[in-house]
Amino acid sequence: MGGTGYSASMMPHTSRRFTALSCLLLAACAQLPHKPDAPPPEAAPAAAPVASAPAAPKGESELLMAAQMALRNGDCHAASQNMLAAAMVSREANIASRAAQTAFGCHQLDIARSAAARWRELDALNGQAALAAALVALKRYDLKESREALAAWRDSGASGTQDPLQFAESLGQETDPTALYRVFTDVLVGDDPAAEVLLAQAQLAFSAQNMQAARLAAQHALLLDSSLTEARLIDLRAQSVLGDHDAAIAGARQLDPKSLSGDDVYLLADLLDAADREDEAAAELQRLAAQPETRAGAEQRLFAMALRNGDLDQAEQHLAVLMSDRANTALAVLYFAQLAERRGDDARAVQSYRLLGDSGMGLTARTAAARLMIKHGDSSDALALLDEYAQQNPDAALDAGTARATLLADAGDLKSALAVLDALDKQYPGDPVLQYTRATVLETGGRTSDAVAQFESAVKQRPDDPELLNALGFTLADHKLRLSHAEDLIRSALAVSPDNPAIQDSLGWVLYQRGKASQAVPVLARAWQNSGDPEIAAHYGEVLWKTGAQGQALYVWQQALNSDPSAGDLRATMKRLTGEDAAPL
Repeated sequence: MGGTGYSASMMPHTSRRFTALSCLLLAACAQLPHKPDAPPPEAAPAAAPVASAPAAPKGESELLMAAQMALRNGDCHAASQNMLAAAMVSREANIASRAAQTAFGCHQLDIARSAAARWRELDALNGQAALAAALVALKRYDLKESREALAAWRDSGASGTQDPLQFAESLGQETDPTALYRVFTDVLVGDDPAAEVLLAQAQLAFSAQNMQAARLAAQHALLLDSSLTEARLIDLRAQSVLGDHDAAIAGARQLDPKSLSGDDVYLLADLLDAADREDEAAAELQRLAAQPETRAGAEQRLFAMALRNGDLDQAEQHLAVLMSDRANTALAVLYFAQLAERRGDDARAVQSYRLLGDSGMGLTARTAAARLMIKHGDSSDALALLDEYAQQNPDAALDAGTARATLLADAGDLKSALAVLDALDKQYPGDPVLQYTRATVLETGGRTSDAVAQFESAVKQRPDDPELLNALGFTLADHKLRLSHAEDLIRSALAVSPDNPAIQDSLGWVLYQRGKASQAVPVLARAWQNSGDPEIAAHYGEVLWKTGAQGQALYVWQQALNSDPSAGDLRATMKRLTGEDAAPL
């Protein structure tokens, strides 16, 4: 697979909200306008500025006023430029701090980098300035710069009162988990770490999908403090991902249920389900569903299990329970929309998705509705849903714009998709998300050489980023180009995130393309086991089919279709190999 996560259909869009730590350091969220007065221009509604910036003033006060005016008009790029200009002419560290805040909140990473550097220049011993610089560097996947800045923050003494786990979780919501894990380990763990630091390292390793590292850190933490239940939970979940299901399940059974809270109360059910012991998992969930305090989470899992198995009537029964719980109304409406889509009732699905348009999952729901509306020829209204969201939520305009471009590319309108990205580039110059999206859009549109060139350009800027390494490697492998180099790229990505199913899938696929099908099978089997992703199922099934295991291939494909009957790539693979269309579900 081209990315480091699962396919786009499995990954919800979320607007880029700020954690408490980020708002403290880079509190542009307070300055961002919530409802701009004017709609964006017609040429690129999701991305273009609402109003042009005024002629560049020269004085500090004029620059600050211009920045504020630009923010009010929804022109984050002009606001960030003016704030940086003010910081460069001012001797006040507070102005540079505000410039960094504004640029980071507006996703202007190059400007944020310059503003953070200016902040540190004016207040060299300020730990918050160093941490701001580290956060920006992490967003840019610049490991060298982030290590230096985070070390300066550590040495400033600002880290003395910071809880390691909360600190790691806060940064983890803003940055790539593999980058954060690597920098945290290099800079903050040290030779004699405390148990709490090791716990944070274990959580970061798990998020970076490096399960062996997660287990080592968790076990080390437990040696220092055996009361750390969180470390034991990370160890068990990582053990399961690594395939040692029986031991993980046995360990979960030994835990005191009273020590578990939140989603961890479902640990045993989750581990049983991961081990394909579905009947036992369902029984555990039914037990939990009988208890008021755990009913909602259990019903959610039972709903997902039924949907995955294609048992829509059973899924509807679990949904009815969720619909009766007011605390889960929004989630129940999302499930209702998904169920309607599975039943082929696209009109009702769209209606339900649109009900969630202004909720916390607004972009996820609007994108899903837009996809179905485009499918039925209503492109104009579909795209308006995303444009409206970008207008109402300027902090999510970049996400809304990339979603718009992706939908257009998927619909075969490459020209319009690229026009959206061109407009976004003017507002968010050099943004890593845009570089990646442009490459995937070009590949979707059949311009493979251009996609490869775009990925290669991005890799030169961020050579340590496993997502880019994997995406370039997979694209080359999928088109049977420079296969030895493709494998090297993918293995480099896998070294950083060894248990990422998408990268495992890429490795299996390039091995298959290189004529090493027998080596590809176990790699793809593990990727499929840990993801259930239809794209991985297509690859795994094809390799099984070509190696003579046609019955097993059909089983894998059917399981994937139960989960996602609309998986176009999977159905195309099945038709190409079997000569028949997959039976509609």
